[in-house]
Amino acid sequence: MSQQVNPFIQADGTKPSCMQMLQIILDEQASADQKEYFKFHMAKCLPCFKSYNIDATIKELLKSKCCAGEAPHDLIEVIKQKINQQLSL
Repeated sequence: MSQQVNPFIQADGTKPSCMQMLQIILDEQASADQKEYFKFHMAKCLPCFKSYNIDATIKELLKSKCCAGEAPHDLIEVIKQKINQQLSL
């Protein structure tokens, strides 16, 4: 596949971080071009691949088990931090 133009780059030229792209994807705010680009990016970026799988699993679990389908953002962040701490050990 040829080099793709990053559709996440903002009009002022600001390039978002991997985590910012990941959140756009997980929050279901990404365009079709952004989804395709991130899928390509994730195939080459191990941290994004790991984060995507962990974050998507957490989000789905929380969505199905609490808060009438929507988990509070703060709760998600606390859980992610605790998982990352455990992975670092």
